[in-house]
Amino acid sequence: MTHRIEQVESTLRKALAQVLQRKISDPRIRGMVSITDVDVSPDMKQATVAVSVLPEEYAKRTLAGLKAANRHIQSEVKKLVALRLVPHLKFELDSSLKQADKVFKAIDEASAREEPTPAEESDEQAD
Repeated sequence: MTHRIEQVESTLRKALAQVLQRKISDPRIRGMVSITDVDVSPDMKQATVAVSVLPEEYAKRTLAGLKAANRHIQSEVKKLVALRLVPHLKFELDSSLKQADKVFKAIDEASAREEPTPAEESDEQAD
């Protein structure tokens, strides 16, 4: 990946976050929407935007709202960035945060099962 593409991805990520925070009033876009990744194609004509939506029950509806507002979002991003051509935006749900949360919960549950309870600790000390 070239340095230029990385710069464009970073710029788009910041502009998209700002647009979603301040310029969108679509009632379908609900919950906490986070831009987790922006992947710009090598020709810089398309950008895949990974979004995470919490709580999960709003995810599908929010994604539909983002896709419906795509042209408006792109025009607002174009006003904020100093690019001659803003890549065509394609929104996708990012489930990596949800998967990471499941892994952390499983680790917590496993470690809680392995730790002795206070009653077991007092029995061990009495022996």
